[in-house]
Amino acid sequence: MRRRTQAFLALIAVCVLVGTVYVAFAIARSSETDNPVAGDARAASKALDEGGMTILFQHIARDDDYAHVAVAHGGGASRVASPLVCERVHFAGDRGLCLLPRRSVLGNKFSATIFDRDFAVLGRVNLNGINSRARVSRDGRYGATTGFVVGHSYAADDFSTETTIIDMASGRKLANIEDFTVIRDGKQIKDIDFNFWGVTFARNSNRFYATLGTRGKTYLVEGDVRARRMRVLHDGVECPSLSPDETRVAFKKKTTEREWRLYVLDLRTLRETPLAEEQSVDDQVEWLDDGRILYGRDGAVWVVQADGSGEPRVFLPNALSPAVIAG
Repeated sequence: MRRRTQAFLALIAVCVLVGTVYVAFAIARSSETDNPVAGDARAASKALDEGGMTILFQHIARDDDYAHVAVAHGGGASRVASPLVCERVHFAGDRGLCLLPRRSVLGNKFSATIFDRDFAVLGRVNLNGINSRARVSRDGRYGATTGFVVGHSYAADDFSTETTIIDMASGRKLANIEDFTVIRDGKQIKDIDFNFWGVTFARNSNRFYATLGTRGKTYLVEGDVRARRMRVLHDGVECPSLSPDETRVAFKKKTTEREWRLYVLDLRTLRETPLAEEQSVDDQVEWLDDGRILYGRDGAVWVVQADGSGEPRVFLPNALSPAVIAG
């Protein structure tokens, strides 16, 4: 059993290394010249403008466009790659965030590139840690990023995060939400081990939801950007994603030390519904519409019903980090 475990861990290490090498190669190839050798910004922008249900995502087929941001319609296999290379991407309100690691002698750093629907770079924000989550508000006003500043995953005992709100027009860092006031049961709370991650914005982009982690537990918080305040709503919630009708939050819930199940929380009743996906999913999901949810697992984007019925199925192969753009 011990030998099997060691072999399994070695296999995981090799897979992670291979994936990292591919992304690093794509980054280097695209940054060596002002004219990237892969992707077509004009064609990708045209695909965004065609209307209908459009998905923007990270393309991960092992070809010349590996790790490039791509566009597809519905669940079709046809896709158009842009010149942008990203490890995590999100897009809404004619603005996108593209996360990539950056070289630094000062330790782990990453950058958030702001781009428009023509895939033109509008600005870059330098951030601390290893990039993990990205979200853009529906009106394109705000962006949010999460990076690991200690530890490399939510399963690590020593992980620490830094979650930043970004003004998408100016490219300015507005706040680290760790500095916001947190209210629970009418009283302000604060602990040295507070960590926040997985921001999701409401239609009113001033309002957001996120995860608070403290003392080995996680909580759903609702925040106000201008007021710099958050209030605790419910426990056991990680990486929330607000539904289009704003009545529910899809999230991942820890079931074992390194496994998570997908759930949906009704914000009115606080009733939790487990989804039909029984495999572990470590992702911040994206709502395809009010009834279906997209998420990344095993090198593909999957779809599952939000009411717990049906079965999960592959929606887009060779894809991760989906962002839904309704036509």
